[in-house]
Amino acid sequence: MSATRDPRQWPARTRVRVTACVLIAMAALAGGEYLARQHSATDRASAGEALQGTVSQLAQRLSLEMADRVRDVKALSELDGLRAMDAPDDIRATLENARRAMPVFAWFGLTDSSGTVVAATDDILVGKSIASRPVFQNGIKAVWVGDVHEAKLLASLVPHASDEPVKFVDVAAPVRGPDGQPQGVLALHLSWQWADLLRQSVLRPRGAPRALQLMVVDARGELLLPPEKGVESTGLPASTVEALDGRWSVETWNDGREALTSVARSRASGDFPGFGWRVVARDVQAAASTSVQAARPLAYGIALGAGAAFALLVCWAAGHLVPAPPAGPRRPGDGTNHSTGLRHQRRSDSQPSGTGRARTFAPPRDGSSTIPAVLSAQRDALTGLWDRTMLAELLERLASPGIEDERNGDDPDETATTPSPAAASPEEYCLLSIDLDQFKVVNERYGHAAADQVLAQVGRRLRHVGREEDWVFRLEGDHFLVMLRCPEGEGATLARNIARRVLHELQRPMSYRTLTNLRVTASVGGAVWRPSLGPADDALARADEALQAARRSGPGLFRHHAGIMPAPTDPAASTETTTESAASRLRA
Repeated sequence: MSATRDPRQWPARTRVRVTACVLIAMAALAGGEYLARQHSATDRASAGEALQGTVSQLAQRLSLEMADRVRDVKALSELDGLRAMDAPDDIRATLENARRAMPVFAWFGLTDSSGTVVAATDDILVGKSIASRPVFQNGIKAVWVGDVHEAKLLASLVPHASDEPVKFVDVAAPVRGPDGQPQGVLALHLSWQWADLLRQSVLRPRGAPRALQLMVVDARGELLLPPEKGVESTGLPASTVEALDGRWSVETWNDGREALTSVARSRASGDFPGFGWRVVARDVQAAASTSVQAARPLAYGIALGAGAAFALLVCWAAGHLVPAPPAGPRRPGDGTNHSTGLRHQRRSDSQPSGTGRARTFAPPRDGSSTIPAVLSAQRDALTGLWDRTMLAELLERLASPGIEDERNGDDPDETATTPSPAAASPEEYCLLSIDLDQFKVVNERYGHAAADQVLAQVGRRLRHVGREEDWVFRLEGDHFLVMLRCPEGEGATLARNIARRVLHELQRPMSYRTLTNLRVTASVGGAVWRPSLGPADDALARADEALQAARRSGPGLFRHHAGIMPAPTDPAASTETTTESAASRLRA
């Protein structure tokens, strides 16, 4: 067996090719690792921000809903029907009617000035004294709200799931006589199951995966609202929860699993003082799918593929640029014709290895100049959103069965078939008409360049606040439109949820050059359109009417137009008559 040839004796072409391939392979591996880390960081940041938006939404809903419940109790305590202490049957009837109107409250009770219950729903605790309890001691002075607690006495009297502890939030208000002096206390127990209903209302419209868990803890870090049924409960140190307030991170939980984690605090709102509740989100699946390990296969595949292509190019160039070794005697079987001293030419030496196919590239998502002319003409140049021309074309296509329509405002190549009004699963569309409040102040104070930058940032936030199947348009100036597809009967609920997210996103500070705290607010009007019941122009006009009503009520508010497809002349179906309809604006 012959000895291995010393690489230093290799031909120059071979040495160049081997060296280049080794260097390219090392660069490809380093590039693959860099791409994997960059891709992981980008995906994780996007998932973390989305998770932070979810917990912030639930925390805000907890505060706003509690403020609404306190206002309800305050208004109920001022009813004249509760002041006649000598008519307990009438008082009980009033309380029963109130419970039917507010089913989230498990118990209503009215005490006299000494703390004895004189009337209550289902006659629970009637004749018993609650004078020693905080609900009476604080409620006799002013409107009062107590933190979440277990009620062992009511647990045996109020219907509830036997496998769950009964928790309530106490709300109380004084009932004053004609002289303005307290003559009793209206005490109510708000069932804590109400918080689980809020959680479902946040998760269901988002189509959140089962892996996403939302929990509520108190100011001490103790669990108030555990994960949903069927999901194993685990914990997180209270110090970690405190440190994560208002941000997201990847944390290791008590079960040893890493999860994308986010925390948001419920703040005081109106008469609700706030108790330091924190909403904690845990998503194990998001942490795994955005890890560097998950990103490596694709990143290494791209890097090694590019490296292989570049190595082939280098090898081809070396064959043409590096001189061939001098001719010498050849051994039999080496492919040389010894009668002529020439090497047989191989087929691959004289013919190309194959014809390359032209690559096609999908248009970018940002609406840049590389978008085909037909689609770029329907994009707003400043924000990259669809314009009014595209809106008119889309509405015409949705109203006609069997025609394809452009789906997402972020991807002009993505198409889907629009179902006809008679399809098996009827659909409806939510229209959110959006105007920025006091936008001309930005123009006057900071100039047109700052105003354009604000509009561009608003466009980006509107694209991210919706879902993949939603459309976002800029119609003119600071007037935007978001169009949502949803199953029949769920339009109003979806419109409210998305509108809250729009208002929350647009309240966050914007930036322009050295300005980092540039703030604007928006007013939103919503309406529902079913193609089978009438033209889209009517729904657009109703959304604009609701928008005008929101603007008159104050900045940063949402109003939804009642009804789905009322007649244009029905005065009860409109918020206010506007001088310019949406249809005329689209034709302008």
